[in-house]
Amino acid sequence: MVGSKSVGKSTVLYSFLEKPDTPRETLVLDYSFGRKSNQKQGLEKSICHVWEYGGKLNILKNVLSTVPISGKFYYCIMIDLSKVKRIWNTLETCIQAMTEVFTDSENLPELIILCGKYDLFKNYDSEIKKFICTTIRSVALLHDAHLLFYSSKEPQLARRAKELFYGIGFGNGVLFKERNSNFIKPMVIPRNTDSWEHIGVAKCTLEQVKARHISRIASEPDLLAEATSTTLQRSHPEPVLDSLAALKYDELRNLEFQDISVNEYLRAMH
Repeated sequence: MVGSKSVGKSTVLYSFLEKPDTPRETLVLDYSFGRKSNQKQGLEKSICHVWEYGGKLNILKNVLSTVPISGKFYYCIMIDLSKVKRIWNTLETCIQAMTEVFTDSENLPELIILCGKYDLFKNYDSEIKKFICTTIRSVALLHDAHLLFYSSKEPQLARRAKELFYGIGFGNGVLFKERNSNFIKPMVIPRNTDSWEHIGVAKCTLEQVKARHISRIASEPDLLAEATSTTLQRSHPEPVLDSLAALKYDELRNLEFQDISVNEYLRAMH
């Protein structure tokens, strides 16, 4: 799970994994897992491994290469529909990282584009919504991706997202009970069910989609870590641990300014 900052990645995953805790900020990379008993096989359990990236997108590629992957897996890009100027940068950076890291044709992830904060996006101007949806659908079509709109504040959409993750974690993959490509309503478009004709534009390359998009909406970098000081919430019983956590947090936020690679940095931490 990768994508926009504060869009609700942890919230979706906590719901899927049925964690009762309040989601906390993901600084760089978090690992979690879910287990489900197999009734037909007695005590055996199915295990779903989940990796969530919450750091800066410009080092995403380096971090992806360190994640242990085996067997079938999914790559979910979550974008913030409420920040239209950052949509393109998020999509482009996350997809580029995926294609550069996962080059083995026999081990490519199944791509999911999850569009968060629909509760805010639905109130936008109709023409803007149509334009944004055209861009996202074009990218999904070019990369054979599933597309789903989501909001944690709308129970039906939250339930649909939870069902999606349950299906890919313990079920038979991505199974949508319905399909909707009308931009007036939250979109649900399984891969291999869309077309340029249905989108309403001529067949395009990714560069052409980008040119069309930024000609109308200037792209703004997705600033996943502000340079200004951020107060770290208390999370440990001893103040000294909070101080150490704050130092590590600042170190991680400034990681992009270091010359060493992420792999070397991670090894140094051990």
